[in-house]
Amino acid sequence: MKIRKILAAAAAAAVALSAAAVNVFAADEYTAKLGFADTAWAVQDWESSVAVTGDGQYTLESTAVAGAADFGVFVVDIEQMFAGAPEATAVLDKVEVDGSELSFDAAKIKYGDIEEKGNYRIEIYNQYGETKNDSPVNQATAIGSSVKITFTVSGLGGEAAPAETEAPAAAETAPAADSNTQSATTGNASAAVMISVMAAAGAAAAASRKRK
Repeated sequence: MKIRKILAAAAAAAVALSAAAVNVFAADEYTAKLGFADTAWAVQDWESSVAVTGDGQYTLESTAVAGAADFGVFVVDIEQMFAGAPEATAVLDKVEVDGSELSFDAAKIKYGDIEEKGNYRIEIYNQYGETKNDSPVNQATAIGSSVKITFTVSGLGGEAAPAETEAPAAAETAPAADSNTQSATTGNASAAVMISVMAAAGAAAAASRKRK
């Protein structure tokens, strides 16, 4: 009976500790949405988005902006990140138009809860905002096919989910052992906790048998 109780307690502890190990890597998830309109509001995109799952670099791409003659509104809103994680920040790394990098003055980019709606905004250009009279970019840039905005988030904890890629061909070399992803790291931590707890349970059970 004592052995059964020891093993049951060990299993329960393993489950609890394994969950704790997973939570070390957990972070709230937010949606980063593009806000775009040309000055005539003839071309708009308020739907293109990317999921923000933790600290790391993200790229948001849109082809819905094709044909825009210039920038009227050009922002990224990470919805409710300011409200949910006020210590978190995002920094613009790169802007690409039709595959070519667009130069910008990093000191003039505006950040934060600019509209006081709880969103964390990266304001690249806004004809209704502070950047209208002090633009970080060439506002008259036309878009032929697409834009890409790359930015880095920090202060959320966790890490960015790995980008989806095709399965490697059989002939390809397996990734190096130190190329850990979030899920692999979490799995290893959980496995280590489980092994340690079960080993302790085994030792306790053996000691119980000796006493008998």
